[in-house]
Amino acid sequence: MQAPQLNRWLAPLITFIFPAKCRRCETPMSVGQVHYLCDTCWEQIEFLEPPWCQICGLPRWGAICADCREHPPLFRKLRAVAFYEPTLREAIHLMKYERKQVISKHLIQLVQAHLPRDFASTDYDFLLPIPLHTNRLHQRGFNQAEQIAQGIAQVWGVPVRTDMLVRIKDTAPLSSLPSHEDRVKNITGAFEIRSPDLIQSRKILLIDDIFTTGTTINEAVQILRVAAPEYIDVLTLTRTRPSI
Repeated sequence: MQAPQLNRWLAPLITFIFPAKCRRCETPMSVGQVHYLCDTCWEQIEFLEPPWCQICGLPRWGAICADCREHPPLFRKLRAVAFYEPTLREAIHLMKYERKQVISKHLIQLVQAHLPRDFASTDYDFLLPIPLHTNRLHQRGFNQAEQIAQGIAQVWGVPVRTDMLVRIKDTAPLSSLPSHEDRVKNITGAFEIRSPDLIQSRKILLIDDIFTTGTTINEAVQILRVAAPEYIDVLTLTRTRPSI
């Protein structure tokens, strides 16, 4: 028996004898569940659905929430697929920090299946993923925002551009910074525009994996607005639940 055939035969047997445990709930996983998180945990993902604020996309009754009326953001509107809660938190950690790239397939499928109802391919000239600094990109080996953007492009047929917005400052991970002020200082001046003439009067969808305090998105949008696009919308895989 050749090695590839032997591996295909042995892998299910090893999983049956020594079942892996779900990384979130530690439930033993059956044969076929080899992607670190069990079906029960995947089913507990809380997707964002209307009614939502037409600007920030948080669940709300009424067209625009009080926060967006009092402090209008720089982007036209923002949507997230789901809340950043245990299953997605673990999945993103596995993908980004443990390099379990098989998880990215599942996350892309989630985005493809739950694209916001009020977003359409005809709304945008191109998709623009939040870039990583070259040091971080070489260390990680991939840009998760670009992977998500490519997954959306497969559904919509809208081009992904990675040559217009670059990260010129090697910022610290946001999770390592204790205060909002530290995060703002950390991200200020992080981005630079290339080919601003290609951005002028264009309809842009900015893509990222997580929306937390908004410092990264706001900095990117602020820089892009210098090139006078028609509008900038934002789509993220997840967002943190706002404090009450």
